[in-house]
Amino acid sequence: MMPKSLKGRLIILVILVAGLPILLSDYYLAETAAQVMVAEKQQKLFGAGKMLDYNLLGTYDDILQKNGAQNASHDTKVKVLNQELQYYTDQIAQAYPGIGVGYYSRELDAIITYGPSNVYADKVGLPISSNHEGRVVMDTGVPRVQVGDLVRGQIMNAMQPIIRNGNIIGYIWANELNVDIEAQVMDMKRHFLWAIFGGLIIGLIGIVFVLNHLMTGINRIKKGLVKIREDLSYQIVPPRDEMGEIALAINAMAHDLAAQKMLEEQVQRVDRLAVIGEMAAGLAHEIRNPLMAIKGFAELQNENITVQERQEYTDIIITEVDRMNHLIEQLLGFSRPTLDLVTRVNVNEVLKNTLILAEIRVSGTEVIFESHFADALPDIMANEEKLKQVSLNIMINAIQAMNRKGKIQISSYYVASSDKVHISFTDGGPGIEPKNLSKLFDPFFTTKENGTGLGLSVANYLMLSWNGSIAVESMMNKGSTFTLIFPAVRSDAHDSNTSS
Repeated sequence: MMPKSLKGRLIILVILVAGLPILLSDYYLAETAAQVMVAEKQQKLFGAGKMLDYNLLGTYDDILQKNGAQNASHDTKVKVLNQELQYYTDQIAQAYPGIGVGYYSRELDAIITYGPSNVYADKVGLPISSNHEGRVVMDTGVPRVQVGDLVRGQIMNAMQPIIRNGNIIGYIWANELNVDIEAQVMDMKRHFLWAIFGGLIIGLIGIVFVLNHLMTGINRIKKGLVKIREDLSYQIVPPRDEMGEIALAINAMAHDLAAQKMLEEQVQRVDRLAVIGEMAAGLAHEIRNPLMAIKGFAELQNENITVQERQEYTDIIITEVDRMNHLIEQLLGFSRPTLDLVTRVNVNEVLKNTLILAEIRVSGTEVIFESHFADALPDIMANEEKLKQVSLNIMINAIQAMNRKGKIQISSYYVASSDKVHISFTDGGPGIEPKNLSKLFDPFFTTKENGTGLGLSVANYLMLSWNGSIAVESMMNKGSTFTLIFPAVRSDAHDSNTSS
């Protein structure tokens, strides 16, 4: 199981990326070194054999003739040859401790000497077995190495032919016990592996030390980032290495962000003051005219007027009061909207019901509606009645923009890439001037003679409260499109009623 900590993952990664290849390469080197040692052993054995060959002056027959034993029995000939050559054999065996060396006669088919003689004297006079590769050496004249269970046991036996006057008269061997060779190879491998293991341990300790130092710096920066998220004025104490440079860069960035945030807050305060000023100016303008009318007609009540005129003036006063009351209700709805019930809403059903209301409004005009509602549309979270009001308000604006003549297209569709439900209203009116597009949702902004400028502001606020938004596209003399965009709701988790 992969560790969760960065330090643990880095250690495992280092072991896999660096340690494993080192182990494999070192194992290969150890095996190669073992093979080299074996080859060196063979060269040493052949070297000992060549020294024996060098000390054999002439042939076996020359030695027998010198000792007058050329016609002697088989055993006597072996004995004579052994006495003549044993000294050289023991000298070579003494020079190379642990090896066995000797001469073999092809004619006598017997071991002539086997040194050290104090150990292997009993082997003298014995023939080699029929499958012994010494016979191959005497037949072919090619040096050979045989590993196996031979005269003195499990050995590595290096054999080379004795060639005199073009004839192979026997062979010389030098051998070493496999146990000794394997012990030396294993001892070499053991030292090799211990050196590798020690190097890896030291390397891992160094890596852990470096990682601990690195992780200390990372943890300091990580904790500092958590504190900076809460307080941009916090400064990370920089470590002394490259991590310190990162910490200093983060401190500088936090300082810049703090300055930027302060500037943004100042700008927001200025913007809020500007909005308040615009709202105050708009509200004063909207209220002044009704108040002046009310004052004027109230003063006329004290004049000598007829009952009918008094009633007309009173009706006007009531109308103006109602107008101001309506304005105040809209303003309250914008600044402090009520917590309306928010539920899962079927968009197509809301649009169908809103169309009925809109068609009543356009009765007797040349406005027609064209609807395109997508099937199997996901639900949205909203207040159904408020959504009707928002949709109807946009359609009424479109009717007024087209001067009560033209076509309004209403569409609903789902955008899978963003998982959003869209409702679009497209009219064929004169369009919105580019300079006015950014002001559409500002309170009291209106291009209508009798408009309050709060309808789209309230609609935008409601959309934001439903986690939605309003997008506007418009081209002069070609019309405008208002699109309501909502997050889609697919789970049953929101079936219960909640407050927005």
